[in-house]
Amino acid sequence: MTLKLKLLVIISILLQSWGLAAQQSTVEQQIQEASRVYEQALTQKNEPLLKSILADNFILTTASGKILTKKDMMLNLTKEGTKYDKFESSEVKISVLNDAAIETGKVHTVGIRAGMKIAETTRYTDFWVKIQGKWLLLAEHSSFIPNP
Repeated sequence: MTLKLKLLVIISILLQSWGLAAQQSTVEQQIQEASRVYEQALTQKNEPLLKSILADNFILTTASGKILTKKDMMLNLTKEGTKYDKFESSEVKISVLNDAAIETGKVHTVGIRAGMKIAETTRYTDFWVKIQGKWLLLAEHSSFIPNP
């Protein structure tokens, strides 16, 4: 193999890997945006927005061990004693495989749940799927982080 041919092969491989990295980055940005929309729907009590971001067969395992469906989430959103003021996410990591993505992280939540003030920190795992060109939240699991 000549030096020019070797260089062409190396450059071609590098360009392909950069293209994949850029594509991965774009998908990660789409997941981050979908996650932001999810949090926005919860803090603004926006029923149409929440309905649009959750898959029809969505399931949540809460940090306290309860199982909630999309219908449960919609009902909880409209409850008088529930109001989320803010979500502060950190340590977010996103792994993508085709039309599926796993988002993990830590979130500090402030608000009112069941009429009681909350300020809690949990670890979460969100499972996103791309359905008809749109990223939807299919499953979520959260676990309390013990206070030090």
